[in-house]
Amino acid sequence: MTCQRCDGLMVREQYDDLELGSAGYEISGWRCLNCGSIVDSVIAAHHPTTRKSEPDRLLKLRLNELVMAG
Repeated sequence: MTCQRCDGLMVREQYDDLELGSAGYEISGWRCLNCGSIVDSVIAAHHPTTRKSEPDRLLKLRLNELVMAG
């Protein structure tokens, strides 16, 4: 799975569910190894599922070209 924020690698992790207290309840989610973004079922339900638009990808490529040229 790739991160929607930075296209980095997402890994599955278990988190304590603090809403139910510290009784050992855990929820699973995903964390990005690059930017640290965390996504679980609640976060995913509140965010749109669309990926970054093509102009964002073109801008990223142009910025990389400028950095490499400088």
